[in-house]
Amino acid sequence: MIRANQVPSKNGWGWVRRGIALFRMQPTLWLAMAFVYLAMAILLGQIPFIGWLVLVLFTPLFMLGALPVAQALAGAGLPASAVPVPPAGRDVRAWARYLQDLLTRAARRLFQGFSNEDKMLPIMVISTLLLGGVVVVKILAQLLKVGGAALPAMLSGSVGPSVWITALIGLVVVLSLETLLLMAFLYTVPLILFRREHPLPSIEMSFSGALSNLGAFMIFIGVFAVTGEIMRILFLLFFFPFDYLAFFIVGLVALPVFVAGLNASYQDLFTRPK
Repeated sequence: MIRANQVPSKNGWGWVRRGIALFRMQPTLWLAMAFVYLAMAILLGQIPFIGWLVLVLFTPLFMLGALPVAQALAGAGLPASAVPVPPAGRDVRAWARYLQDLLTRAARRLFQGFSNEDKMLPIMVISTLLLGGVVVVKILAQLLKVGGAALPAMLSGSVGPSVWITALIGLVVVLSLETLLLMAFLYTVPLILFRREHPLPSIEMSFSGALSNLGAFMIFIGVFAVTGEIMRILFLLFFFPFDYLAFFIVGLVALPVFVAGLNASYQDLFTRPK
């Protein structure tokens, strides 16, 4: 098993900046892929309970399709044919055909992992293990009454100090487990995709790599954890359709920057310095 490179904590913010730089190199394709993923997430979210399970299960496969875009942009770049050329005029039909073509190509990129027979089986093993971990954490959060109406009740003062302490302990436990789960699975997809690692060794390598570079890892993940919380708050604050609009506006940029930044962090941690 390879050992992850040691990097300073400041590299965590550097990964975010490199993600932004890769996003700016091909924003049209990134935005289209993010739009397709977010649209699927919202549609699956309408299915009670099972919808988010399906999304968790298939997200690693979507990463399998999205990461090569970041890898290509960080290297030789994408071919000119990767993105359709926008029409020069204001013909509505021409723009409609352009958008249809763009979204079709973006969807093909995302679903490319489903056609990769060599990588699909190990990624599905990762997806199943990840789903099991997420379900366990969610069940524990429900038992400890973390999330939902617990936090608003605490902030409004409608519950006593004893409930505060119990809820705070539960929150710390759940956040700790979520962090450990993320450390274990964050780099599994790029390790399988780029190094042809097997599922269980990739989990061990991902966890040890994140643990040995905990400062950089926490800075990188912290940026997107805050962004995700902002998306959730905006979604709760606004009424339809502005809630979905705010969700899309933030997510369209945050998701591509995260994927591109993840590729940058993988390169720093698991490839030899040049």
